[in-house]
Amino acid sequence: MTSVRCVLAATPMPPFVQLASRYMSLDDDALGELLDEVGIGLDLNAAGSTLEPLVGALIDNDPAPAIRQQADRAVEELWDYELQAEVRAELTAFRDESPGQDSLVLATVDTALAELGRPASENHVAHALIWRATAELVRRANRNYRRVAEIEDELLHAPPNLHRRLTLPIAVTATLAADIDDDQEVAAAIGKHLVPIASLPSVSRKRSQRAIAGLARSLATAQRRQDMRAGLGELSAMSADQFPRVAAALGDLLAEPVPTDPAEDELWVSLVVGLAEEMLEEAGRDHQMLSSVGPRSAGE
Repeated sequence: MTSVRCVLAATPMPPFVQLASRYMSLDDDALGELLDEVGIGLDLNAAGSTLEPLVGALIDNDPAPAIRQQADRAVEELWDYELQAEVRAELTAFRDESPGQDSLVLATVDTALAELGRPASENHVAHALIWRATAELVRRANRNYRRVAEIEDELLHAPPNLHRRLTLPIAVTATLAADIDDDQEVAAAIGKHLVPIASLPSVSRKRSQRAIAGLARSLATAQRRQDMRAGLGELSAMSADQFPRVAAALGDLLAEPVPTDPAEDELWVSLVVGLAEEMLEEAGRDHQMLSSVGPRSAGE
């Protein structure tokens, strides 16, 4: 499970290109654009524990040599024959299937393919993958920190009877802990349950509830729900000093009996709804129908 250190961070960090140009040789962002276009990247769940020391070094603003050392260590641990073969296959397929591509893009592909034969410590592609994954973990950690801080402020000014409802959205911070970070799986579930009604001019509350219940059930496994709660429990313990109200309200939620039906599990529904909202927003779709449906009613 990815540690809270990779989930919650208060220190704003610069984006990938600034990070990479500071700590490794990077002439431009052509390689990053290529990796985005081809869809090549590390599995954050699998790589999270290896990248955690590097994330921690960045959050702590360690000296540059120490950060480079952590980055080199991560590259050595994560860049293996299987990953190299996967990246090579993806780049080769992209080149073969894109004969009409811009010559500069194809030149970047050729350069990237040539890099794959170099030792990991000297491999530009390997380092780019490490830094891109690290930057994404830091971005998520900063976003989650803002979420928790906002909820803490809301709880400060809200009556106790509202604390439970206001705290439920924090569940989405456990996406990595629950190992529910497969974009293709989540996109397919959203496409099946939410997209058909997201573009409708009006959607009844019951239909929205049924769609969200279907989404919650389709993405749920017993292990995911258990890991989500373990991650949230760690978050509650680690944030108790800085965010005592969130920690207390989250602790109360975690002490409740776990429903058998995932669609009745309000923490789980909050997680998948938050994840769906993020993905729909990134895709430019209207997700307003999600905001009007509380987790409590998803399985009704």
